Amino acid sequence: MGILANHVPSIEQLKPGLVEIFEESSGSKQFFLSGGFAIVQPGSQLSINAVEGFPLEDFSADAVKSQISEAHRVISGGGSEQDIAEAKIELEVLESLQAVLK
Repeated sequence: MGILANHVPSIEQLKPGLVEIFEESSGSKQFFLSGGFAIVQPGSQLSINAVEGFPLEDFSADAVKSQISEAHRVISGGGSEQDIAEAKIELEVLESLQAVLK
């Protein structure tokens, strides 16, 4: 999703993934969000509401791979029903993060 001048006001749900912010003075910054909402307001102003967001450089591909393995272990029967549900959510976010890091 790109936001340019005179964009139509809208609200969009964000799935786990990369958000890149372009600033005229300092180039671009990349963040990984676990999900949230993007709100385009009149005048092409954008607000991003996210539960969690971290600079992309804070992540290690090896650490993410290890966490994915652990989530798979829990899902395949290594925990309670609640643990399995939480691991499935975690896995969705981690797989999105892994795709961005490649």
